[in-house]
Amino acid sequence: MNKRCLAATLSTGLAAAIPAAAAAELACGENAPLSNSVRLEYAVTASRSVLSLAGDGVFEFRRQGDAYEIESSVTAVGIFEAKQSSAGSVHAGGLVPRRFVLQSSRRPPRSIEFDWTAKRVSFSHTGGVEPTQPQMQDRLSLMMQLAWRQRAEPRASTFAMPVAGPRHVTTYVFKGQGSEAVTVPAGRFDTVKFERHKESSDDEFEVWLAPALCSLPVRLRFSDDRGLVIEQRLSAVRAL
Repeated sequence: MNKRCLAATLSTGLAAAIPAAAAAELACGENAPLSNSVRLEYAVTASRSVLSLAGDGVFEFRRQGDAYEIESSVTAVGIFEAKQSSAGSVHAGGLVPRRFVLQSSRRPPRSIEFDWTAKRVSFSHTGGVEPTQPQMQDRLSLMMQLAWRQRAEPRASTFAMPVAGPRHVTTYVFKGQGSEAVTVPAGRFDTVKFERHKESSDDEFEVWLAPALCSLPVRLRFSDDRGLVIEQRLSAVRAL
C-alpha cells in the first residue's frame, strides 16, 4: 500500500470549529465515544528529509441509531492528500464496518466491502477476498474502536485488532506506553499513549488518547522506513 494513503487513513483531521474548551461539551457516558457525533480538527505536519510542510486534517464521526458514518481528510500539499470514509453499524462489540473507501488525488478510489453474513471481506484494488474476523476494522474505524476499547478497558495494556487495508488484512497490536501530559493547539491534556508493536517491515504508529475527551486521540504520529513522518495535533473539537 502507498504509505501516504496509509498515513492519511490512520491519522485523520478537520475545519472551523470551537476551541479546546469545547471538550467539556462532549458527554462521555456509557458507550462513549461511539455514542457521540463529533468533529475533530488537527494541525498536520508532514516531513521527509529536509522537506517539512504544514497541513490540515478533519475527522467526523456521526451516529444515527445503530448506524455510523466516518469521513476524514488529511492534506499536506506536495506530500500527500487523501479522503477516506467508513460506514457500518454499532454493536455490543463496538464498530462493525460495512464499506470503506479511500480516495487520493493520484489514484482511482479503492474500496473494501465487508460481508459479515457470508464471512468475507473483498478488496477492489486486488480483487482478492479474505475471511472476516471478530473485531475486524478498516483503517478509518480503527481509531474510534481503539478509543472505545481503551475507555471500556482502562487497565488493559495491549489491544489487538485485525485491520483490513486496501490489499489484505493485518493484525495491529497496540501496546500501552503509560500516561503522558501533552500540549497541543487545543490545550493541555492528560493522555494514555499507545504504540503499534512493530515488526521488521511495519510502519511506526503512536497515538495519545485523552480520557477527558472520551479517549479520543489528541495527538498521532506516523513514520515509515523511507523517512516520511506525519504528525497530527488536535486544534479543535465540537459535538455535532
